[in-house]
Amino acid sequence: MIFTLTGAHPSRRLPKNYTLIYEIVQASGIGRHLTPAEIYAKALKRRPGIGLATVYRGLERLRALGLVSEVYAQGSGAATYEPSGPRHAHFRCSRCGAIEDVDYAIPARTINALAARHRFAIESERVTFEGRCAACG
Repeated sequence: MIFTLTGAHPSRRLPKNYTLIYEIVQASGIGRHLTPAEIYAKALKRRPGIGLATVYRGLERLRALGLVSEVYAQGSGAATYEPSGPRHAHFRCSRCGAIEDVDYAIPARTINALAARHRFAIESERVTFEGRCAACG
């Protein structure tokens, strides 16, 4: 069975398992980063029998549609996922591994200048700062 996401563009029709994955990531809220294993555990509680491979396929599809964002911070060991929202950077604590949102985005003029200078077609950028969070000092 296929469902249309509430409030989403009508052409964004997803299988019910992918809709469930989307709902889980959305419910986590902006600034919360879930691993595929965490998403799988939550999905399994709501839909026993869902497979881990289905979660991975669903996350890839949702990312491709722009409904979720994949965050891969160097050294974290795994990608995490968050609801799509305004452009921002991330901070990863090198001690405890926590990942937090940072209110920063590379200015569009800088991205455009880089693209023109190197003849790139830049489609997205990811900025991750690394250091120690306040708790780790």
